[in-house]
Amino acid sequence: MKQRHNRLITGMVCLLAASLSTCQQSKSPKQITPAFYHWKSNYNPTRSEIAEMKRLHANKLYLHIFDVDWDEKTRQPVPKAVIRFMQKPVGNIVPVVFITNRTLTNLSPASLPGLATHITQSILRISHQNAISLREVQFDCDWSTRTRDRYFRLLTLLKETLRLPVSTTIRLHQIKYTDQTGIPPVSRGMLMLYNVADWKQPETRNSIYDAEVVNQYVSFVSTYPLPLDIVLPLFRWTVVYRNNRFLTFLNNIDRKLLVNTTFLQAQSDSTRFIANRDTSAFGFSVRRNDLFRSESVSAQTLIREKKRLLGQISNQRLTLALYHLDSTVLSAYSRETISTFFQPHP
Repeated sequence: MKQRHNRLITGMVCLLAASLSTCQQSKSPKQITPAFYHWKSNYNPTRSEIAEMKRLHANKLYLHIFDVDWDEKTRQPVPKAVIRFMQKPVGNIVPVVFITNRTLTNLSPASLPGLATHITQSILRISHQNAISLREVQFDCDWSTRTRDRYFRLLTLLKETLRLPVSTTIRLHQIKYTDQTGIPPVSRGMLMLYNVADWKQPETRNSIYDAEVVNQYVSFVSTYPLPLDIVLPLFRWTVVYRNNRFLTFLNNIDRKLLVNTTFLQAQSDSTRFIANRDTSAFGFSVRRNDLFRSESVSAQTLIREKKRLLGQISNQRLTLALYHLDSTVLSAYSRETISTFFQPHP
């Protein structure tokens, strides 16, 4: 009896040790690869931007190279916003291709192989012309339940033609409603912590980031079956509406600038302003009663959400990217804060 009792205690000790070991492993810091997105018409980073990447050891750059959009006149997909290289790209370049959802809506399933071939040829040509060594290609598309099957079929075809690892961007709503939006057939997903609400609607509080919206989705991250990376938004903008309809974006225009603009009247919501007269400003003709809504995300919010997402993501190794590489965008955050974004713990 005593021998059996000792064996039982020994077994319990072993189980406890194993449990503690597993717990310690699950709480070990993530292995983060720092990266930036580059989303401009010309690739021509400044010396300060290149220096900042070096300082942060961010050798990885997700480089938007072109869009695929639907042309109503020709009734076929066409390349748009093709990047121009003003200097030779350096580092680990991941080409990014944005595919509009309306392209998939209008495209017949029989046309998907041809589209995959044309996209692949364009990526290979641009990469060859600019000495980019391909290791991965990423596709960005806010697919819907209606276009899911076509997009996933296109991704499968692109993997076959590229013969490279393929990743895709993932919106938070696509994390929660996997039974409707599906799981894309790719190696990894890039989880976007921005564009969480509809910027076209004037009643939206903050389309870049809204805590109430994000809280509806974050708990589903831990069960997502793909390895996930993260991209955090550093950009800021002001959204302008006229007669309750979206008019334009004002990039890098924030609340501080709007507060000091004489023709704008601040509203009870501190991010909203109403034009009190007709005038010309910000590169367009302002009309009385135009609505200006400034949007940005504080450093404290980004650090908090980064910590929360790292705790939810199951894979130990991941890329953490910042959107995007631009000295004006980066200037809103201190050097210490930007360094903190890339740390596994704040």
